[in-house]
Amino acid sequence: MQRNQYVGVGLKSAALLFCFLGAHFPAHAQSRPQNASAGNAQKGKDAFATHMCATCHGPEGQGAVGPALAPPPRALPDFTRYVRQPAGKMPPFTPQAVSDTDLADIYAFLQSANPAPPSNLSSLTGNAQNGGRIYVADGCYQCHGRVGQGSQSTAAPRIGPPALTIDAFARYIHAPTGNMPPYTNKVVSDQDVADIYAFLKSLPPAPAAKDIPLLNQ
Repeated sequence: MQRNQYVGVGLKSAALLFCFLGAHFPAHAQSRPQNASAGNAQKGKDAFATHMCATCHGPEGQGAVGPALAPPPRALPDFTRYVRQPAGKMPPFTPQAVSDTDLADIYAFLQSANPAPPSNLSSLTGNAQNGGRIYVADGCYQCHGRVGQGSQSTAAPRIGPPALTIDAFARYIHAPTGNMPPYTNKVVSDQDVADIYAFLKSLPPAPAAKDIPLLNQ
């Protein structure tokens, strides 16, 4: 009889635990796409101003001293990684300074912003071979490496294959941050950008850490 009472109490406890987990971790949370933003755009707008993002990137993320961020050219996980470990003159923001929740809200705000006017870049067909030639001729390799792998000595980020959209890539070439000089349309045309982008797209991605023997000894 006493054993049955214990069993009954255990079943009730399990049921309560199941209800608690169901309330706090709904089933659809596990199936949410990785790139989806669950942030609050209005809170993100406030956080964007509070953390002084607007000083460099403009009040609507349209770009100023820093590049345009709206709409975000990267998926939320990449956006978060870049905020934590940026390149150029942008300071890093730790989770203590800007929480992941704040970043999700900021991302939602940037997604809600009006997109930049469409360009003709997406309609151009890039020539990877010519892009490789321009990449060398314009000296891109001197900072970013022969295969766009980036360099710690120059603080130039990895750009091959590019994580940015071609429009965001072009905006950064024309109005970069950090020590990179700007390349105007007269120096690097839209077709040149499309060719360089095609060249970088043709490069293999960086190997995962688990696939590098030296890091797994």
